[in-house]
Amino acid sequence: MKLEKEYDDSWRWTADLIVKYAPENYDERGIYRKDEWTSSSDIGKVYDGKRFTREEYLETEDKYVQAVIRGMELAGCSFLTVEYLSIHRNKSNMKRFTPKDPKDPLHEQNKALYDMFLSIKEGMRIHISQKEKAVRLNLREFMNCDLTNKKKDFYVRFGFDYYMYFNSNIDKCILKKEIEKIGLYFNPR
Repeated sequence: MKLEKEYDDSWRWTADLIVKYAPENYDERGIYRKDEWTSSSDIGKVYDGKRFTREEYLETEDKYVQAVIRGMELAGCSFLTVEYLSIHRNKSNMKRFTPKDPKDPLHEQNKALYDMFLSIKEGMRIHISQKEKAVRLNLREFMNCDLTNKKKDFYVRFGFDYYMYFNSNIDKCILKKEIEKIGLYFNPR
């Protein structure tokens, strides 16, 4: 009988948080207090009196992809390895790649991820040309995994509600500057 390896989450103590959430909206305990979208499923919902659009979603998702690419560049990585993969290829998840109705806001973008969704597996190397799909699959909650390059000491992890974490030896001042240039926040709380 194959035993699943236990997930070690001690990385959280040294991780750098990268998010779309502005620092001024965290309270003194580090809890985010503004009502804001947290998932692609929130497209079409209203926040602060304004409907959240597909374009706004994709703009933010693109920033997360850019952050991973920039982190890889700074760490000198040409690939990341899939670790601790959690993916369920059941009927309900497979339906997410087909439109429930013609108005599905991300149908065309999801179709572009389909082949990677079917082929991704733990231990797989994701080369820099494929990293965009792996990041988007995590952000759209099709899967959850860590993307790592142990040789370069670079780790990307995804949490709920659009939280992304980096563990690396990249100089924090440089990384902060690069992340903020992209339009995201580095350790905002």
